[in-house]
This record gives sequence, structure tokens and C-alpha cells, in this order.
Amino acid sequence: MSEDFQNEFAFLGIESSPAFVREPEGNGCIECFFRPLKEQLLWAHHFQSLPELVRALEEFRALYNQH
Repeated sequence: MSEDFQNEFAFLGIESSPAFVREPEGNGCIECFFRPLKEQLLWAHHFQSLPELVRALEEFRALYNQH
């Protein structure tokens, strides 16, 4: 990964955990989240502002985690 990207991870306190080649199950958990996120929110709505998108993402996360 690029140095800038790695620096952003460090700044945000995120630990990189890359998937391995020919082992798709490594990405399975996040893919199970990203698919409904894209289908139910990002592709279905047009957001007028960044704060509107942030609110929608927070609501989606809460709904996804509860149901």
C-alpha cells in the first residue's frame, strides 16, 4: 500500500489486515456489509451534502447492527 495510505491508517489508529491471494473468505465479513450498504443506501439515494451522507451512514450502521 502507498505510504500516504499507511500514514492515514496510523493517524486513525487503524491496523491494516490485508487479504491473502486465493483466500476470498478473508474478505467475506466486510463484503457482507458492503453489498447491502451499496445496494440499499449508496446506489439508491442521492445525497445533497456530506453531512447528509454521514447521517445516512450512521443510520444505516445502526440498522445493520440491530437487524
